[in-house]
Amino acid sequence: MRLAIDAAYQSDSHRASAGLVLVQNGQQRQEKTRLADCQSNHGAEFLALIWAIKLELDQLKTAPILEVVSDSKILVSSLQKQYAKHYQKEVDLIFALLPKPELTFFTWVPDRKNLGPHHLAMQALQE
Repeated sequence: MRLAIDAAYQSDSHRASAGLVLVQNGQQRQEKTRLADCQSNHGAEFLALIWAIKLELDQLKTAPILEVVSDSKILVSSLQKQYAKHYQKEVDLIFALLPKPELTFFTWVPDRKNLGPHHLAMQALQE
């Protein structure tokens, strides 16, 4: 199973949103939402993954292996190390929410390879 996520953030208004694309057995599901209580783009990336895990938890429980894909270097590197200087609370929550953290892999991709979640997050930001 592949869960691709992205966040969008407007610093002037502190508005944030998230988009996800979940791919399982050739089927694709897309979702988007506004995020509350966000103070930075980096924070929005962590909140986007927390939202995505909570939203898709039932599906994630059925996956033998999960690949989480993001274009956020700080998110992916923090989760790979299970440490984040300024976002440790969020890292801990993500690992607590994951049904099989030991079978979850975090992959960084460049922006141009994460356009689905990016466009969804941008749409939600404009709504």
